[in-house]
Amino acid sequence: MKIAYIASLYPAPSHTFIQREILELEALGVEIVRFSVRRPRPEDLLDETARSEFAKTRWLLPPPILPLIGAFVWMLFTRPRLGFSIFRDAIGSAPGWRAKLKWLAYFGEAVLLARWLVAGGVTHLHCHFGNAGSNTAWLAARLAQVGFSLTFHGIDLDEPDVFRHRDKLADARFAICISAYGQGLLRHNIAPADASKVTVIRCGFPSPDPHRLRPPPDAGRLICVARLSDEKGHGVLLDALELLTRRGVDFHCTLVGGGPLAEPIATAVAAKGLSGRVTLSGAVPNARVVEMIGEADISVLASFGEGIPIALLEALAQQRPVVATSVGGIPELVIDGQTGLLVPPREPVALADALQALIVDKELALRLAAAGRLRVAEMHDPAGAARDALALFQRHADIRGPRSARQQAEKFEQSIEHAKRNRP
Repeated sequence: MKIAYIASLYPAPSHTFIQREILELEALGVEIVRFSVRRPRPEDLLDETARSEFAKTRWLLPPPILPLIGAFVWMLFTRPRLGFSIFRDAIGSAPGWRAKLKWLAYFGEAVLLARWLVAGGVTHLHCHFGNAGSNTAWLAARLAQVGFSLTFHGIDLDEPDVFRHRDKLADARFAICISAYGQGLLRHNIAPADASKVTVIRCGFPSPDPHRLRPPPDAGRLICVARLSDEKGHGVLLDALELLTRRGVDFHCTLVGGGPLAEPIATAVAAKGLSGRVTLSGAVPNARVVEMIGEADISVLASFGEGIPIALLEALAQQRPVVATSVGGIPELVIDGQTGLLVPPREPVALADALQALIVDKELALRLAAAGRLRVAEMHDPAGAARDALALFQRHADIRGPRSARQQAEKFEQSIEHAKRNRP
C-alpha cells in the first residue's frame, strides 16, 4: 500500500501535527509520499525535522513548466474523456467567472498531481484540510482513479458550499474529523448517505515524561501560541490584558506566531500601553515553542473558531493551566472548571476574569493543569491515532478510484457514442 499525503502547505510551522501523523504511520510500515500545493518558504523551515520533510516533498506551485506540459499530454493520450468530464464538472459548477478561473487553476494543478500519483504507483490520496488544497486533491484523485480521503480540522468546515464538501464526500472513501463537533458539522452539510463515512480520530500528541515536567515559574507569565490572523482573536485578548493592567494584576504575555496581522497587533499593543507587558516573538521553531510553553504559567487562546488547537494540547501535556474560548472542538478537550477554564468568544471581560482567577489562585491552576495532562494522555495517544488511521487506509486500500468520477466518465462516454450513432 502506497499512500500520498497532501496539504496546501507542507511542511509548515502550524502543521506539525501532519508531520507527526506521517512519521507515526511510517513507523507502522506505511509507505508515504508527500505533496504540497505551495512550496514552503525557507524561513518557514524552522528545525531539522521540517527541513528533512521538505526534502521529501514535491510541490505544485510554482508550477514546473515541462512536467506540467507533460502531464497534460499524458492526460490527453491516456484518459481524454475522463479528463474532459472532470474539467467540465469543475468549471461548470463554479458560480461566476472568478470562481471558474480558480477552478481552472485547481484543474491544472490536479493534472500534474494525478500524473505524479500514477507514475509513483500511489493507490490512495489523503488530504489534510477541506480548503482550497482539497479542491486540487479531489480532482487529482478522480483523474488518477485512486482512492481519496480527507481530514477536516475546524475552520475548514466553515464554507461547505465554496469548497464543495458534499461533492467531495460523495467521492471520498472516508473522512476524518479531529473532534466530534467537526464530525457533526460535516455530517450536517453532506448527503445523508455519506454520513457514515465521517469518523473521529483525534490528533495524536506525545505526552512528556511526567517525571521531567517542570513546575510553573509562578510569575504571572502568559503565553498565546497562535497564528496572527483574525480568527485567533488577538484583539480580544489585548482588550482583556488591558483590563488586567487597570486592575493592577501583575503579568507578562508572550504572543508566539507569525501571520498577516503582525503589524496591526504590534500597533495595538503600543496603543493600549502594553509594550512592557506583551512581547511578540514571531514564528519560532517547534522545539522552542515547546520550551516557551514550559516557561509560562498559563496558556491562553481567544479564538473565534477552532478544531482541537495543538497549542492547548501542548500546554496541557506540560501540565500548564489553560484559558480558552468555548468554540469548535475546544470544549471536548477543556472541560470548564475541570481541565481548564472556558469563556465565550469576543468577551474580553470574561477572558480577563478567567486569567485573573488562575493568576491569583495557584491551587486552582495546579488542579486544573494536572487534570488536563491526564485528559490529553487518555484522548490523544499518537500511536493509537496512527493505528486508527491505518485501519481506515487498509479497509479501503483495494478500492480503486472515486465512484462518481467513474460514473461521470461512463456517462460522458455514453453521450459521445449516442451522438455518433445519431449523427446525420
